[in-house]
Amino acid sequence: MQTFNSGFFWFVEGILFVVMILGVRALLQDRGAGVAFWKWGIFVAWVVVGGFTIAFVGTSLGEGEPVAAQRGGLLFGLLTIISGVGVWRLLLSGPTTDGGEVAEGD
Repeated sequence: MQTFNSGFFWFVEGILFVVMILGVRALLQDRGAGVAFWKWGIFVAWVVVGGFTIAFVGTSLGEGEPVAAQRGGLLFGLLTIISGVGVWRLLLSGPTTDGGEVAEGD
């Protein structure tokens, strides 16, 4: 477990998180979907829920509770996947301009 206590691990984790956010932004711009600030807020909240799901399973396994990890992983995993589909559809919805920027009024 020394790996997760090192600063290097969290440094790499932060880099991967920023790359993910920039990748989602580039993908949405390529598809012509403008994204308002409130939509980014919902996306970040979804990422936090996904992180909670992974943390719950890892913590439960680390404490020697495989049944809790399985049940919690199933419950929170399904909620994360279902809400992820909803967030994805929300990100791609709404009026846009030809340049991928948010249209006036959104």
